[in-house]
Amino acid sequence: MVCTPKLGSNGVSTVGLTRRHFLSGATVLGAAVVTGCTTTLRGEALADPDALREIAARPEVPDTVNITLLVYEPYSKKDGNDLTGPVPEVARKILTDLGVSEIKFTVVKDEQVVIPMVAAGRVELVAGLSVRPDLCGGPVRFSVPDSVSGLAFAVPKGNPKGINTFADVVSKGAKVAVWSGPSLPWENDAIAAGVPRENLVARQSPVEPVTAVRNGEADCFLFDDLAMESFLGNEDGLEKTTPFLPQGRLPLVGAYLFPEDSVLLEPFNAALTELHQSGEWLELAKPFGFTEVNEPPADLTTDKACAG
Repeated sequence: MVCTPKLGSNGVSTVGLTRRHFLSGATVLGAAVVTGCTTTLRGEALADPDALREIAARPEVPDTVNITLLVYEPYSKKDGNDLTGPVPEVARKILTDLGVSEIKFTVVKDEQVVIPMVAAGRVELVAGLSVRPDLCGGPVRFSVPDSVSGLAFAVPKGNPKGINTFADVVSKGAKVAVWSGPSLPWENDAIAAGVPRENLVARQSPVEPVTAVRNGEADCFLFDDLAMESFLGNEDGLEKTTPFLPQGRLPLVGAYLFPEDSVLLEPFNAALTELHQSGEWLELAKPFGFTEVNEPPADLTTDKACAG
């Protein structure tokens, strides 16, 4: 006997339904019944009927996701009309694997405007942020750690003063240029490591410290080891020292930010964790200058990063 699928009142056959249709509990149960046919079902029974109800109640991943992106090299950058870098590429990979059919990006410059919008649920996902205690908690949630970055110095070519560590800076009485501002860690890093405050050359943008070293106002520039590359790209007279971890605090931790009730957060976290464990994350990030050093340590959690 050949069973012909019965069409419903809306003319849709129960054959060929997509995975999204079968996330509905009614469809899962109803699909086993075909009028006029006896169907033998094969497979392993669920251990607990509650598991079926859990599947039916699981929220669906949306078809379209708009990512709000803070462009910050080398994490992300504009390439003509395209956006690239490890942050957008990893987000694209994860969301595509989760079944999102359309991924859009909205580029913003002002973090202070974005955060309240996330908290209000008006933004689905923010990429390009570092995990900071002042952004944690409340009606927003960070993903699991995506990347870490330590510190490095920019010094004149040839490193004439032999500056590679804070100990070198202190012993040689070197002047250190830093980008100084609320929530920025580098000035405090230098002070905590024993650099006298009078030897700090504080500037209000990330470009000014490079100029200070170039002009001889400072002997080195202390900055995030990954972001340093973007400031030295056209600086033939400067070079970056070997990266190292800060003392007394965690390295900068990159992650993605969601509203606390986002249906994307849990599946996104699972997919991001798998990317790191499989080595695919490094394959995506390597073309942009990231290495194994930038992989989050196994014991690093978002809670630890939020604690500072």
